Amino acid sequence: MSSQNPMSRIIAAAMLSVSLTLAASADDLRNVKRGEMVPACKLAAIDGSVIDSDALKGSVIVYVCLSAEQKRSELAAIDSQAVVAAMNGEPVKLVHLTADVVQRAYFEKLRSEKNISASLAFDADREFYGKLGLIAFPTTVIVNKDGKLDNAISLHGNDYKTLLDAHIRHALGKIDDKQLKEMLSVKPAEKSSPKTAASAHRSLARLMREKGQLDQAKAELKKGLEINNDDREAMLDLAELSIITKDYDGADAMTDKVLAIQSDHRRAKQIKGATLFNRGKLDEAEKLLTEALDLNPSPELCHYYLGEICEQRGQKDQALTHYREALKHFVHDKPPAGVTGPAENPAEKPSEKPAEKPVEKK
Repeated sequence: MSSQNPMSRIIAAAMLSVSLTLAASADDLRNVKRGEMVPACKLAAIDGSVIDSDALKGSVIVYVCLSAEQKRSELAAIDSQAVVAAMNGEPVKLVHLTADVVQRAYFEKLRSEKNISASLAFDADREFYGKLGLIAFPTTVIVNKDGKLDNAISLHGNDYKTLLDAHIRHALGKIDDKQLKEMLSVKPAEKSSPKTAASAHRSLARLMREKGQLDQAKAELKKGLEINNDDREAMLDLAELSIITKDYDGADAMTDKVLAIQSDHRRAKQIKGATLFNRGKLDEAEKLLTEALDLNPSPELCHYYLGEICEQRGQKDQALTHYREALKHFVHDKPPAGVTGPAENPAEKPSEKPAEKPVEKK
């Protein structure tokens, strides 16, 4: 068994946290501008049906793109249903979308608890997301009766319902551009605080990381930390990226800072253990990862590295036990941060595993 085993596609779940000032511009989509045709889609829904955009022609379509376990996405799901329900029979179709197929149980629970009846479709391969060019979650896309983009609302703020109501009315032809502007000027956009501005940089960093733009992702995280230097999760995001780029000193700087504030921080211990593993310090890594495992509500990453440690010691049975445990908690098809195997001389001999390649969306 080598370090490039079938279990190298496991990560600890880290959900997107985004907090920008709510915008109301079609520039919130990279690939579709206002007035352009919105790509067609045909997606499986949570109830077993198929959502086919062609079958919805002639109606205004509101796509609300959601991320699992994200408060703003939950609010967008709830508020979008309320706004559309108040349209009193107007030809408006509401479709909630997510790529988080593995979080089906979460969405079922949310929809049941909040009485959400809107269709929920799964964009499992993110093909539709890629065609739109989403920037952040949640994003609400309003398509007019001709199938063209009327507007997009990025994220969720206090005036989300006002914005969505105005843009739907505009897409229906009930109000013109001048009236839309007047409606939007009634209530000023919510002001961004330092924390929300900082977490916006974290959101962009995650998107850049998914596309393989690691240096840019690190730069965004550093910008966020300049605004809010107490953001522990951003520090740990930066530590994970540092492991991937073989900057173990940089990773240690971030994890040590978090552990100095909170010595029992589960994620910090986990990432510190991953750094020690990549430095070849197996005993220290094992100790820290075992501690993290006791604290860890999603322990797949700890089990992965403990399996690697046992494997390198020739303890194959114990390694397989950890790998099996990791499989039970499999959540995403991505490798854990920094899974490269320890170098013989960490300062001079980097792993032979190439850096993550950008993911191009068609």
